Amino acid sequence: MDHKIGFAVIGALTLLASVASAHEAPPPPRTVSVGGDGEVTTAPDRARLVMAVDRLSPDLKVAQAEVGKIVRAYLDAARALGVKPEHIGTAGVSVQPEYQWEERERRQRLVGYRVRREIALLVTNLDQLGDYLLEAARVGVNQVNPPVLESSRAKELQRQALARAAEDARAKAQALCETLGVKLGAPRQIASHDAGPPPVPMKAMAMRAEAFDSGNQEMGIALGEIRYAANVQVEFDLAP
Repeated sequence: MDHKIGFAVIGALTLLASVASAHEAPPPPRTVSVGGDGEVTTAPDRARLVMAVDRLSPDLKVAQAEVGKIVRAYLDAARALGVKPEHIGTAGVSVQPEYQWEERERRQRLVGYRVRREIALLVTNLDQLGDYLLEAARVGVNQVNPPVLESSRAKELQRQALARAAEDARAKAQALCETLGVKLGAPRQIASHDAGPPPVPMKAMAMRAEAFDSGNQEMGIALGEIRYAANVQVEFDLAP
């Protein structure tokens, strides 16, 4: 073989080997993946009340007048208890005709008009929560949802739960590495999920008719605690 041709073949093979080596996939990173959980609890400091006045009457104006009278009476009572104007909402209003099926005549018959108006309150003095509920019953509010307890520090507490979840994830990864004789590196990927708090509807049950010191006592209200939880998934590199 001619020496020039031989050198050319060797050079071509070397070039092909270099190209093939350049396209080889790098080794996968050495990582460890863990999940962390964090939780914070606190006492509620406010509550949301949603209630409604619902009336059905053959006369639309009569139904509207009855609903308006009860709503005004309740708002007067709520203001007397100290609710702030910006914490009152009464925008939810609906008027619907109601029909009844007449089998003999095979048609719908108008029986009246149902008027419904919602009242939403933010109660910031939980010592009076029972009083707001008792006033609703007294003036004739006929639909009252269970109070939903909240904390005004919700965002701050959720971040605290998230920080505890991240600390938990790092502690778990560190424990794994120490057990397996490897060194923990920096986080590669982080995913978080806030798991709290769901609405905390509170059951309030009226007690027997006797002397009580407060509406909360009469309604048998116990506030309890609110739980804020978070979860993180973290992938750490393993140091060389």
